[in-house]
Formats: sequence, structure tokens, C-alpha cells
Amino acid sequence: MKVGIYGGTFDPIHFGHLITAQSILEKRNLEKIIFIPAYISPLKTEIKYAAPEHRLKMLKLAIDENKNFIVNNLELERKNVSYTIDTLIELKKSFKDIELIIGYDNLLVFHKWYKPEKILGLCKLVVLHREVDKIPDKKNQFYDKAVILDTPTIEISSTEIRNRVSNNLPIDYLVPLKVKEYIYKNGLYK
Repeated sequence: MKVGIYGGTFDPIHFGHLITAQSILEKRNLEKIIFIPAYISPLKTEIKYAAPEHRLKMLKLAIDENKNFIVNNLELERKNVSYTIDTLIELKKSFKDIELIIGYDNLLVFHKWYKPEKILGLCKLVVLHREVDKIPDKKNQFYDKAVILDTPTIEISSTEIRNRVSNNLPIDYLVPLKVKEYIYKNGLYK
């Protein structure tokens, strides 16, 4: 089975994530996209997130009607900083052909990731590129090893959604209805 690994904090998951995932599924001819919410992202340790159980529940609500999308909570179960290499080693036990999906901004700092060479030994690196992303003058040693994929430019951010909720502004058309209801029911981002 050829799968795509789509990690992130998903705080909250929004339509930008979902549209991008569907686009990648089709363009890369993947059988599944596995969403993996991070407990703590190594490059974002200073950010305070919604509780892991809330982020996981919102993710499940958002994808429950798409048979090609699944969730794996192994990084949440570790309850520590999530390193991609550890996740890939674990997933390799179940999936032979893995494509790691990252944003263009992450490709530019991929050399700062923990064990980047070993990551590339376990999977194919698929990078989301939008028209607004500028190609750098100086590329790191991993740049040419990645498959750069043009993806839809969708200007929705989880930060914007959290701020809108905090300021009592609507989040309609930014997140699936079930996610919106969950956020309000549980008083998140207030």
C-alpha cells in the first residue's frame, strides 16, 4: 500500500488541510493519507496547543466520511517531542511505500530536522509548493531529493481560526461543521 504521511499540530484542522490532502492523494496516486497529530513539534516547542485529546477528536470528526483518510495517534501516545524519524520507523512496520508530506517552508529548514538523511532512507519526501512560495537562491542539500508538488493556495491558518474564536468572530467556511460545533461545545480557544 502506498500511503502519504501528513503530520502537524492540526490545532484545529481546517479546510486548507483537507483540500491539500485530497489534492496530494490524487496527484501522487496514493491509497491513503495518514494524518498524524504531533504531541509537540520539535521546531515549535514554545507554542501552547489545545489538549491532544481535543486535537485528535477534531481530526477524526473532520475526516470520518473520507475512506481514504485515516488518523494515527502514535505521536500523541508518546507524550513527548515528536521526531519524524521515530514515527517513520514505526510506520515502516506496516507500510512499505511511504511518502512524507511537508510544506515548502519545512523543506528550506529540512537540514535542521533530526536525522534528515535517515528520514530520506525510509520514505519519499513530497513537498507542498504554492505559487506564492519563493525558490531560494541557496538550496540545502535535501532540496533536489524532494518531489516538489504544486498544490492549491488556500489562505486559511489555524492561528487565524483560533484568533477568530477568541474574538467571537465566525469560523464558518474555514472548518468542517462538526469541527466548528466541537470547538464551541468544548470552549476551545477562549
